[in-house]
Amino acid sequence: MKCLIIAAGQGTRLKTKGEVKPLVRLLGVPLIERVIRTAMQSGVWEFYVVTGYQGEKVGSFLKQLAKRLNIAVTIIHNEDWKKENGVSVLKAKDAMTEPFLLLMADHLYDTAIIRSLQGRPLNKGEVILAVDTDKNNPLVDIEDVTKVRIKNGHILNIGKTIDDFNGFDTGFFICTPAIFEALERACKIHNDTTLSAAIRVLAEDKHAKSVQTKGFWIDVDDKNAFQKAEKTLLDSLQGKSSDGPVSLWLNRPVSTRLSKVLVNFNITPNQISFFSFMLSIVAAGLFAQGDYLYLALGGIVAQFASIIDGSDGEVARLKYLSSDYGGWFDAVLDRYADAFLLFGLTWYVYNHNPTSIVLGVGFLAIIGSFMVSYTADKHDRLMANRIGQRMRMGRDVRVFLIFLGAVLNQPYALLIVIAVLMNLETIRRIVICRNDK
Repeated sequence: MKCLIIAAGQGTRLKTKGEVKPLVRLLGVPLIERVIRTAMQSGVWEFYVVTGYQGEKVGSFLKQLAKRLNIAVTIIHNEDWKKENGVSVLKAKDAMTEPFLLLMADHLYDTAIIRSLQGRPLNKGEVILAVDTDKNNPLVDIEDVTKVRIKNGHILNIGKTIDDFNGFDTGFFICTPAIFEALERACKIHNDTTLSAAIRVLAEDKHAKSVQTKGFWIDVDDKNAFQKAEKTLLDSLQGKSSDGPVSLWLNRPVSTRLSKVLVNFNITPNQISFFSFMLSIVAAGLFAQGDYLYLALGGIVAQFASIIDGSDGEVARLKYLSSDYGGWFDAVLDRYADAFLLFGLTWYVYNHNPTSIVLGVGFLAIIGSFMVSYTADKHDRLMANRIGQRMRMGRDVRVFLIFLGAVLNQPYALLIVIAVLMNLETIRRIVICRNDK
């Protein structure tokens, strides 16, 4: 299915964030790129974008984006971009001869909305609009949003000023070419070239359908909406299924704030992973110095590295840079970092208590941490299938214990605790996973 995106307006209410609205960066990614990438996640690969204000800038960016993402992007310029949004839709009349997806360049959303539209049958002459029936949606600007009255899947009325409404126009449509005829009729009869006017024309013939959706969406139309969108995207990073208690309550709240800054720089997630690893090496080196001051400082650096370690995945998700290799690369560096940190602590303790027992405890701590990581995937998958999500004993807990042991000057007790906890956790996982097929 082709996708038509309207990106012609000037967006004066968002001018404090950027001169050209479709190119305004939200957490490091232009609005129109977010719209296109989300549509791609729903299987759309052929795009038609109607540009207007600063059309050359928008067009130049889209050409580069098309090459970068290996997608087809056709640019249609609307010289009458100051007029209502229906005029921009009409500019694509010759290109859209079959049903197509219609999106707005400043409306962010999740794939659930597009999939709800794709799953509905579309008859000849019809248009389907995704309608948000949550009248308490905190992301909606009630003074500016277009309201909708629906009944039994049909749109009865639509407009910004209607009183008898039970939903909001999300700006996500699946259209047949009938939308163009409706726009022309609305212009001729009512002298109104808005999309809402065209929908009202179609509604008269019961050709304006609706699908109810409660997925995330927001019209990023002004500074307030921009801040809400930013906060929502950052909040979505919280509560990752693999997060343990330390990540959930300490690391994530800090790392997301760091990620909010990092997305504005040309830094890759793999570079963040490597930086976190190097901080762990520094911490291990501080442990090996044999002095409490260095021990405590090493513990603080290790905990900071653990926090930074969350930013690589966050930046990857915010900037659409996630990859299987990136996840694997991060996991490999984590194992090396664990080994260096625990070896540094063992070295510290051995310098103060040079016995073979210390070396044995250090070895058990290192091997236990490795085995907990090695058994994590199968265990977590099994637990999710059997009893749902539970508190996870992972790397975040281990590094936090290292931090506490170092700061409290109890490195030997810390090694013993890690050796016991990690190996007992591994044994526990072996026992509960033994009957899994």
